[in-house]
Amino acid sequence: MKRTAIVALLLMLISGANSQNIKKPAEFLGYEPGTQFTLHHQALDYFKYIAGNSDKVVYRKYGKTGEGRELGVVFVSAPENISNLEEIRKDNLVNTGFMEGEKTGMQMPLVWLSYNVHGNESVGMEAALKTLHTLVAGNYEGVDDWLDNCVIIIDPCQNPDGRDLYTNRYRRMQSVKPNASPDDWQHHQPWPSARLNHYLFDLNRDWTWQTQAETYQRLRLYNSFMPHVHADFHEMGSGSSFFFPPGADPWHNAITPWQHKFHELTGEANAELFDKSFRLYFTKESFDLFCPSFGDTWPLFNGAMGFTYEQGGGGYSGLALARETGDTLTLEHRIEGHFLASMATIKASYENRERLVKEFNDYFLSGLEKPVFEYESVVIKGSNDRSSVKGLFELLDKNQIRYGVVKNSGKKYKGFDYLANKESEFEITEGDFVISARQPQSHMVKVLFEPDSKYNDSLSYDLTAWALPYIYDLKAYAVKEKIAADDDGSGMPAFDKNEVPEKTPYAYIADWNGFNELKLMSGLLKNKYRVRSMLKPFSTADKDFNRGSLIITRGDNKDKVEEFDKDINGMANDCEVKLYPVYGGMSQNGKDLGSNYSRPSYDPDIAILGGDGVSTYGFGELWYFMEREIEYPVTVLTLDYFSSVNLTKYDVLLLPSGSYKKHKEKLTDFVKQGGRLVLFDDAIKLFSGDKSTNLYKAVEARKKEEEKEEDKLKTDDKEHLKRFEHSRRERLKSRSSGSIYRIKLDDSHPYAFGLGKEWFMMRNSSDHYPFLAKGNNIAYILENEPVAGFAGNEFKEDVKNTIIVASESMGRGEIVYLTDDPYYRAYWKSGRILIGNILFR
Repeated sequence: MKRTAIVALLLMLISGANSQNIKKPAEFLGYEPGTQFTLHHQALDYFKYIAGNSDKVVYRKYGKTGEGRELGVVFVSAPENISNLEEIRKDNLVNTGFMEGEKTGMQMPLVWLSYNVHGNESVGMEAALKTLHTLVAGNYEGVDDWLDNCVIIIDPCQNPDGRDLYTNRYRRMQSVKPNASPDDWQHHQPWPSARLNHYLFDLNRDWTWQTQAETYQRLRLYNSFMPHVHADFHEMGSGSSFFFPPGADPWHNAITPWQHKFHELTGEANAELFDKSFRLYFTKESFDLFCPSFGDTWPLFNGAMGFTYEQGGGGYSGLALARETGDTLTLEHRIEGHFLASMATIKASYENRERLVKEFNDYFLSGLEKPVFEYESVVIKGSNDRSSVKGLFELLDKNQIRYGVVKNSGKKYKGFDYLANKESEFEITEGDFVISARQPQSHMVKVLFEPDSKYNDSLSYDLTAWALPYIYDLKAYAVKEKIAADDDGSGMPAFDKNEVPEKTPYAYIADWNGFNELKLMSGLLKNKYRVRSMLKPFSTADKDFNRGSLIITRGDNKDKVEEFDKDINGMANDCEVKLYPVYGGMSQNGKDLGSNYSRPSYDPDIAILGGDGVSTYGFGELWYFMEREIEYPVTVLTLDYFSSVNLTKYDVLLLPSGSYKKHKEKLTDFVKQGGRLVLFDDAIKLFSGDKSTNLYKAVEARKKEEEKEEDKLKTDDKEHLKRFEHSRRERLKSRSSGSIYRIKLDDSHPYAFGLGKEWFMMRNSSDHYPFLAKGNNIAYILENEPVAGFAGNEFKEDVKNTIIVASESMGRGEIVYLTDDPYYRAYWKSGRILIGNILFR
């Protein structure tokens, strides 16, 4: 007994000695924190240095960014816990139902602190350095007890690409001594914003969707541990103080009473530290807890205590910023804010550790007994497009939601039909899938499949609708009965690969069903194959084919005789597309393969326009779509040199939402000479005011109609009397908070091929355009009410009978109008078909 005690004492002394010898950030970096912005690799080197010199810390790499920078975290705890980290991890998963095995009693709170998800919210990584050193040095009250009873996980920088872009720019611009003047150039960084990652995505809106490499890799590690607490550290405007929990309304009703209570407890812990330092702060404002895309809500829906912290400052503030209040906001002051919030979060977790763990376990295990979702089961019809179902399952896997093949084929049920937006009867057929609400992720099933999420306040920070069947455009039903799945855990059946036929085909045909066929078309065109697509339905080889079906004939590709069959089948297999070889050009029904209705497509040269005044989000989505989704070559042009670009080499020019007035003449000439100009959202204004366009004529006609119908208020009408405190709510009347609308389609138009007669799309833009009297009205809204989500009364009045997609001719070319974003944040996957059609048809 004495020997054991002596050994334990010696270990403590050695550990303490090691902690005393650990270099402070200033000693390691060569400058005091707050006097310089640290580059990402320097911070990572410091984290690795600590891990290499302290038995309280272990470093783990979890991936790399789009630009190749390393992503990593450290685990900080008492040496014994670090030695048993794998056992602690497994016991946590066993206790929550995510892993089978015996409980070992090793479970303890895992507290994950995440910094710098936005690159230009530049204090995050600096605060992470101070937080790590403080925990290891043990020179803060309570730290030893915290580490004995908790494991702290620190991710110093979730967005290294954005962070280094900001830091390198700032270092390039900064003066010898910090210039606090708001006019100095160091406070005004150029396009594109360093807030975002390589592809210009907001990583704090990607948690559920995991479209970006940084998010997916981080959450793969997160899911392997399932922390009990997650805090996400941000910055807001330089004129604000500091925000900490509790969050603002609306709170999603999947958030438990204990999660509400812990928000209050953590808020009190923060208030105690901030009050001692006489620091200003606020709670319960602006930052709500409703949409699942964020670094506070996604952890909440995964059973954890999810928090957002917002320090006043941001990239605009630099090292020092003179504020209108007369004081100077320094980086040092901002570091201290996030440091205090980090300490308060760990302290509250430690003090409530037993209940924290118990409630966390109950959160998941209760879903097995009594699901929180009003529906027991969600059935996904097996007849849906393969790529859409596969995309859904990939998302479910990322969110640890279980699914399987339905057992009882032939049985009829009544359920909520998502696409019809009403209750209806349906029959289970072979190949249907089911997602049961009775599983550890019961809360997440509710959040992601609830047809229309309920909110107690329409004044939301972000979106109000996101039900997955609408995102993937899937035939699906939510059923109040329990529907069993096969026990083998089977999901998507393996693709039955194409083989080169023994007999030489006249052509190969691919039925146009969804994204897989689009990706095949992209690959064929990129590899210089000539592809036809049929404008009308037709039948051949005893099969019916949809409009837009791809036809690859041997006669169109005589320059590829030797590799033709092997290439076509190989590319189709890679894209999981079923090919139908045919041995003649005459159809059984409809137009023949060589008809003028069988329109050839050639490889278009495509460019995207970016630069100052262009939406970074809209630009990034299109860039990502071209490079990562369809893997088709694209040229990026920016406005600073656009006037000198020869546009005759391009066939399609994509203009994300933005202002292009200075280049209108050049863009008009591009269209008149035969180019296809695709305008998104605000870019449409370039031609909506052009008297020569049919869009202008439609807009003017609508204005005159509205002027006749308008019941104008008199100047003395009391309707003008609006309370100042209600001004934000007044603005809500004319906007949509990411509501979902039913879109009607002209399915005979090539741009709508593969979308059917109806489709669903998120509406965010407040601009509404009427039908074109001359031109093509391809996609449009005929109803006031959204299918799901919040839309203000004025918005609902204005949105009815407006276009979503339209086109008109100009000279030898064409202008295509898209009034909103069909590929929103790269997770609205059904919109990919629309964009692909516009590019290649």
